Amino acid sequence: MKTSITAGRRQIRTVAYSASVLMLCSVAVGAQESGTEDGHHEIEEIVVSVSPIGRTIKELAQPTSVLEGDALAVKRAASIGETLSGEVGVSSSYFGPVASRPVIRGQYGERVRVLSNSLDAMDASALSSDHAVAVEGILADRIEIVRGPATLLYGSGAAGGLVNVVDNRIMEKPLDEPVSGALALGTDSATGRRSGAAKVAFGNSAVAAHFDYYRLTTENVKIPGFAESALFRALEEEEHHDEEDEHEDEHDHEHEEEAYGVVENTDSVTEGGAAAITFTGDKGFVGVSVSMRDSNYGIPGHAHAHEHEEDHEDEEHEEEHEEHAEAVRVDLEQTRVDVKGEYSLSGPFKKARFRLAKNDYTHMELEGTEIGTIFNSDGLDARVEIQHAIGDRFDGAFGLQYKSVDFEALGDEAFVPPTDTSQLSLFVFEEYALTDDWTLQGSARVERQTLKSPLAADYEDDAFGVSVGAIWSLSDALALSANLVHSERHPNATELYADGAHLAVGRIERGSVTLGNGQLDKELSTNLDLTLRGNYERFDFTFTTFINDVDDYILLTATGLEDDELPVFHYGQDDVTIVGFEAELGIELMDSEKGHLHSRFFSDYAEAEEKVSGNYLSRMPPLRFGFGLHYSRNALGAALNVVYHDDQNKSAVNELATEGYTMLNAELSYTFNEPDVFLFVRGTNLTDEDARQNSSPLKDTFPLPGRSLQLGLRYNF
Repeated sequence: MKTSITAGRRQIRTVAYSASVLMLCSVAVGAQESGTEDGHHEIEEIVVSVSPIGRTIKELAQPTSVLEGDALAVKRAASIGETLSGEVGVSSSYFGPVASRPVIRGQYGERVRVLSNSLDAMDASALSSDHAVAVEGILADRIEIVRGPATLLYGSGAAGGLVNVVDNRIMEKPLDEPVSGALALGTDSATGRRSGAAKVAFGNSAVAAHFDYYRLTTENVKIPGFAESALFRALEEEEHHDEEDEHEDEHDHEHEEEAYGVVENTDSVTEGGAAAITFTGDKGFVGVSVSMRDSNYGIPGHAHAHEHEEDHEDEEHEEEHEEHAEAVRVDLEQTRVDVKGEYSLSGPFKKARFRLAKNDYTHMELEGTEIGTIFNSDGLDARVEIQHAIGDRFDGAFGLQYKSVDFEALGDEAFVPPTDTSQLSLFVFEEYALTDDWTLQGSARVERQTLKSPLAADYEDDAFGVSVGAIWSLSDALALSANLVHSERHPNATELYADGAHLAVGRIERGSVTLGNGQLDKELSTNLDLTLRGNYERFDFTFTTFINDVDDYILLTATGLEDDELPVFHYGQDDVTIVGFEAELGIELMDSEKGHLHSRFFSDYAEAEEKVSGNYLSRMPPLRFGFGLHYSRNALGAALNVVYHDDQNKSAVNELATEGYTMLNAELSYTFNEPDVFLFVRGTNLTDEDARQNSSPLKDTFPLPGRSLQLGLRYNF
């Protein structure tokens, strides 16, 4: 068993560091305000689709951000997690270039909901970190991020936040031109990524058709040095220091050679496409789209886990086993049907919206040529919203949502029994403009979840959530918002019924029902966000601090026991407190005929501790802060960004500490007006750092990619 390394713990207090960030924000306030070259202020005016009454970021009490346009084109990676991992308050569960899910404020898995056009992805990515998100970002128009509990409009599972990937396959407005479309190409030298996507739409004011296709491939990931961290190698050496068998020494040497400079079995091929048709009239629209996705990618974590099982085989069988383990891959297929519509009403009721998604998802884990495990997930997600307005100051929406997912896992890694999960919810969101300076927002949701399994006791219970928010405009340039949320979260099937080897992360997992401890209690979360936002002539800033007090937080805890040479983990509960902050500052340094120069400072931090045991939660991201410069002149743009990630010594039991690192990135872009072409070149990790993301379960055995050169093109017509 690994021992917890806690030497050199940093006593970083959230309040103290928040004060230092605010002092940093007071420096250089004599510069001019940013324009729109870097898209910063344009984002403030974007209507966020996860808001049921069409509000912008600055009009919401809930901390929200949007990534779109040129910024999205430059940051787009092979997965949603890596695309967003540099956004404030967001990291990723990095399990290779394809299997990477967003982590928000240190919360991951089912606590962060990934949506496609405001409906659930309904894949298996929340079940395990080696499962890819089946939502493609290469064709996304924008990606919306809601930080903190987003449970009240989109379900009780999103206790950490949500990510909504928005595309325009079903068009809400008539086409501006009879024919339009886009082409996007991209490369990445460290991951060997080669990506291409094309979309076209044509029609008239009454009907429009959309077609798109994308293909993305990656090669084995190039890394700066050893795949295993120095701390992990030191621990391994300590555990085996008494073993002097010559054969084992040779094997260890061979293993180091294989794990240096490149991580095998991390290549991938992903392709897919969609067809859609939309009918538009004076009162609204209705459309349907059918999309398909196929992906085949390697799982690096399985090789290490399988190696451990047969340490005492003879050399011939061990070599065969290693070769077999390296070939473990995922073959994923998904077919999804989406229906979306909107109809204008009269009187106090303004609009009626409905959305429906039917999803057929399967992935097979292939061990060489053999099928090891099959995961099937057939889901339906449907919601209806009615938007209303009473007078000039009272707006809101209410609705009904139903979701049903039939899940089964068959084979060697089927550590969760087949389950049928259904949720029926009622929700409401209301806004009242109390005065010109005060806006009140509130929402509530009640949700009944039924979980049935032929191999275990059924679960059925209600969850309730309510939030109250306020936005106070202190002046035309300064606003303070607060959002208080009390919500309940149901336990999921894994937490209740898990029973077996979860080889992707190398452990045995057992749920509360499996252990004979009965049903888990619902999590009771009370979260407070305070946000100060300023937008002055020459600088702007956003500062958010939060505290989340959770009773009966569901935890996966190491027992100290082993079974089949794998550590045993049990699901249990403890009260947890999560605190942290997120800060951004933009300063315009120059705006003249010589060009525009804009600077950006940012920092974020989250810490989570169990109240009874005093232990820290695992996989929490460390303190991070960065600085960037963006210069533009006419069609030319250039940027330089430095991001420092601190050491993470506040580790969970049996979790190694993570050394800090600094990322240096640079960008150069050029925009043509006729034709509408955007070209860019980007260098990431230019100092070739051995960078390990603490939120990744593979951080001790798989670093982030090394120095990389990325090229991209976007052409709109």
